[in-house]
Amino acid sequence: MATAEFTDEGHLEALQDIPIFQDISNDDLLELIGHSSPQTWPKKTCILDTKTTLYKFYIVLKGRIKAYSFDHDSGRQAIIHLMYPGDFFDVCTLMRGVEHKLYYETIDDAEVLCIPIMKMRNWIARHPSIINHLLNDIICKMEKLEANVADLSLEDTETRFAKLLINNMNARKNCVEKINDLSHDELARLIGTSRAVLNRQIQVFKAEGILRISRKNIEILDYPSLLAKIPTDLS
Repeated sequence: MATAEFTDEGHLEALQDIPIFQDISNDDLLELIGHSSPQTWPKKTCILDTKTTLYKFYIVLKGRIKAYSFDHDSGRQAIIHLMYPGDFFDVCTLMRGVEHKLYYETIDDAEVLCIPIMKMRNWIARHPSIINHLLNDIICKMEKLEANVADLSLEDTETRFAKLLINNMNARKNCVEKINDLSHDELARLIGTSRAVLNRQIQVFKAEGILRISRKNIEILDYPSLLAKIPTDLS
């Protein structure tokens, strides 16, 4: 991890685009920026010390970062969620002050703002309107986790993969975004299966003319057929 070269103006523009800061004045955002240190994290940077977020709060400015759980005995990994520019972590630790057993890894070269956790708490105390936005973020993540748990329990791999593609699809361009260039290992973890099972499902969709993959780029060729893979009451 290295210190990044940014300007306060650049940081201000980045924070202005984040919904949780929409009601905060520029002067107050500049105050927060003054407490922060910009960092660059190369691709595949891992945060394996779960105590890190006890002391630091991070705002993602560039790149994708995955938050995941890991079983040391089996070596299995489960992706909890992916974070993109404008996301932040860890809200649970920020609000509750307890260690949160999540690990983090950058999928791309990433840029983040790092803020000492006590500085962030004190800043929030002076700007309590942001608390509702943070709670909404937690609720949205919980709802997604509930949906994922239900899918893992009730749906087959075909349905889960179809939903993953549709939820990350740009319908106008007939292409998948955000997860488009992820490895098959990462895609499999997002739907709770193995790479081998996912690969078989990809071959089925390719044979049916639903999608085409070239250099990790996923192009949807037949959206109606893909949508038909999801039961009507789930689509």
